[in-house]
Amino acid sequence: MRKNNRKGFTLAELLIVVAIIAVLVAVAIPIFTAQLEKSRDTTSVANIRSSYAMAQASYLSEVESNKDVTITKTGNKITSIAVANVHLSGVQSGWSGTGADSTIASLPKDVTNWSTALTDAIGGDAGEYTLTYSYADDGTITVAAAKN
Repeated sequence: MRKNNRKGFTLAELLIVVAIIAVLVAVAIPIFTAQLEKSRDTTSVANIRSSYAMAQASYLSEVESNKDVTITKTGNKITSIAVANVHLSGVQSGWSGTGADSTIASLPKDVTNWSTALTDAIGGDAGEYTLTYSYADDGTITVAAAKN
């Protein structure tokens, strides 16, 4: 009497494993894409905050802090500060100004029009931008964005 010694997997078992892996990949791709978009948004917000900090430092010291900062004065008063070469990653769904977890909600509160400036000028377009901060007599700060 011969003993059948079969080792290995059957074709059906291999197909089931491949199907399970395919389902896992199909579920993981949208999650990965969403996380990638969140990281792009976070990078853009960090770059915007950095440009705002450069503008405020230049405003307080009345000195252009680096080659990307340009101060515009009327008489002795600073009216605007432009910060060039601010890298913003594309935002597929656009900038959102609503909701507690929105992109714009985490930006400095003393600028009055983040949502309008970023939505109108940036949208979903990645690239280098110049953010111009304008200082009004009543203390309000507005921002405008233009692609370089």
